[in-house]
Amino acid sequence: MENKLKHFVIITPCYNESHVILTFLEQLANLLSNNSPQQFTIVVVDDGSVDDTCQLLKDFNLDYANIALKVISLKFNMGHQLAIKQGLMYAQEIKADGYIVMDSDGEDDPKAILKLIESETPITFVTRGKRKESLKFKIGYYFYKILFKMISGNKINFGNYSMIKIHVLNSLVEQNFIHYSAFLSKMKYNKNYICFDRNKRIDGKSKMNSNSLVIHGLKSIIEYSEEILFFFMKLLIAVFLLMSIYEGYVFYDKFISHKAISGWTSTITLSFIIIMLVIATIIILGLLLISQKERFKKMDKYFYEVK
Repeated sequence: MENKLKHFVIITPCYNESHVILTFLEQLANLLSNNSPQQFTIVVVDDGSVDDTCQLLKDFNLDYANIALKVISLKFNMGHQLAIKQGLMYAQEIKADGYIVMDSDGEDDPKAILKLIESETPITFVTRGKRKESLKFKIGYYFYKILFKMISGNKINFGNYSMIKIHVLNSLVEQNFIHYSAFLSKMKYNKNYICFDRNKRIDGKSKMNSNSLVIHGLKSIIEYSEEILFFFMKLLIAVFLLMSIYEGYVFYDKFISHKAISGWTSTITLSFIIIMLVIATIIILGLLLISQKERFKKMDKYFYEVK
């Protein structure tokens, strides 16, 4: 019996990509058409572009038998991560065997899709191999991975490039996230990992400056807000125990051994108290942020279909 062809949806957000988006689509479609008989639907999410990206997509014809192109335009610029969320909400209406998220600037190697579609795991990440970046970026990324590991207990060597199954998709669109890949890494599903080197961006220019990269990294850590809160609670307990031990030592010297107390004792005690107050404040703010996050579980749709 002949095997039935599978269908995969590729979600790719873009913003002001008029110089690269058509090249990206041609390269992607050409590779898939020549190397896989499966059916693909490419969903391009225009994140409120102010150049002619949307018009170019509207006029563009992708003439491949096994590939369909859908374009949705957001009513306003929402940012990369929320654009992904809108794309997932749209893709939920398309029955498919897997849903792939990738960037549209060319850095995500399209050849990884040929491996992704072989995976039956609920979540499959494309981990990052070699990438052509500045020394400054590499150093920053190295320390970011250490910080992420220390706080969350998980490695983060992957970005948005991934494939999920329909039950994961249905769960995602019902929840609130600000960092797609970090949120996925928290979900209680089996995960698979494949490694591909990062390509050079099609036009050679990155839109993310140092500030944008730092904010993006912080958002991934915020997804682990509960773990961060627990980390500071443990830190508070540790500081309290240290202060108790120190105060016990001071009490022993003064009232039992009748030794003279150093003048800096009060300074150390005050420092302990201040540290505890700061940590307690962070915990309270963390609880408030988590409470606020839990109030908004589902996002409305803010897109309209272009083609």
